[in-house]
Amino acid sequence: MRKIRIFLLFCLMFIFCTNLLANDWEFGSEGGHIVPMNVSNIAIKSEKLHFKLEKVKGEYGPVNEMAVTVRFVFDSPEAGEKYIGFITPEGGNEEWDEVNHFKNFRTIVNGKSVNTVSYRLTDFVPKDVKKLEEVKKYFKEYDEEKAKEEADYYKRSYVYYFKANFKKGENVIEHSYRYDGSGGVGYNDFNYVWSTISKWKNQKVDDFEVIVEPGSALIAIPEIKMKNGKYIDWKLVGEGNIDYGYRNYYDRDGQYKVLYAKLKKGYLHFKTKNFSPEDEFNLSEIVYLNGNYYFPEKTEKGYKYRDDLTKAAYSAEYLTADELKELTNEDLKIMRNYPYAVAGYDFSDKKLKDYFSKFLWYIPIGKNVELGEDDYEVINNVDKIINSRKK
Repeated sequence: MRKIRIFLLFCLMFIFCTNLLANDWEFGSEGGHIVPMNVSNIAIKSEKLHFKLEKVKGEYGPVNEMAVTVRFVFDSPEAGEKYIGFITPEGGNEEWDEVNHFKNFRTIVNGKSVNTVSYRLTDFVPKDVKKLEEVKKYFKEYDEEKAKEEADYYKRSYVYYFKANFKKGENVIEHSYRYDGSGGVGYNDFNYVWSTISKWKNQKVDDFEVIVEPGSALIAIPEIKMKNGKYIDWKLVGEGNIDYGYRNYYDRDGQYKVLYAKLKKGYLHFKTKNFSPEDEFNLSEIVYLNGNYYFPEKTEKGYKYRDDLTKAAYSAEYLTADELKELTNEDLKIMRNYPYAVAGYDFSDKKLKDYFSKFLWYIPIGKNVELGEDDYEVINNVDKIINSRKK
């Protein structure tokens, strides 16, 4: 019972010291780095973290989920039973849904499979926050009203944990799961809280490696700062387009740096010693180029994301007579072929290929590409304009 009480106490402490971000649209869930939920003097010797976007069947067609796979090597000065896990809000919009946003948990501790248990935090958070004397001691500044707000927020969350029987010395944990992130108009966010690495004894990972495998998705990853003042320097292993651009902050002046990537094959890779992140891992999958994701005008290498013609392509049927007069036949040809370019069509026409090659998202993959209903609607609308000029 003593271990369970310690576990519950540290769940509560973790609730109040973890900062999880919500999405402006439909909030799903965030992945989380596992942390010790009872007193621990265990250090992380090495960690290999793998993020992979994988297509699954969604309500309105194929969608991506984030598959997380991690291999840890821990150093324990003594043998003992430890509770390890993470806390995350579950999904919904204004009201929280009952959908299982996390699934396919698989955990192996020193070669043996263990079960991952999940509970709503309603079971852990007491009604009277003022009674949390342990939490008051833990924080130098205790704000009662803020504590109540956070307790009300996090009680809608889940704690996922498993029991690990550590031996003295080196211990290996292999841990994996899937989650569906958060959805906006034209983009999906897949966030992962890894600053909680500081909860382990050494507050860092001695040998750290991370792989991001986006598949065919166009992705954006804001620059990630580490506590040593340096930034993660992503390397492309494979073939595709990657480059940095700058976006404006929403809530203050200034800009921040974002890595954009569209790969034909391969993955993004980073490896370092003594990894201790200051920023969390945030990845946006840009599903729809004309959605609500705000691109910079161009990247450091000069890649573009949109221009007047690509913007006009999906609103061709609404163009005024004066706007139509300004479009040349070459312009209409570009607009008609824009959906094919987004799908990765390898143009034989050099002018078309050269034109679309200035966009970071254009990765030619072949002649046999798949278009959606909206794409064919664009093509038909532009064809009507082209045919009207032949009369």
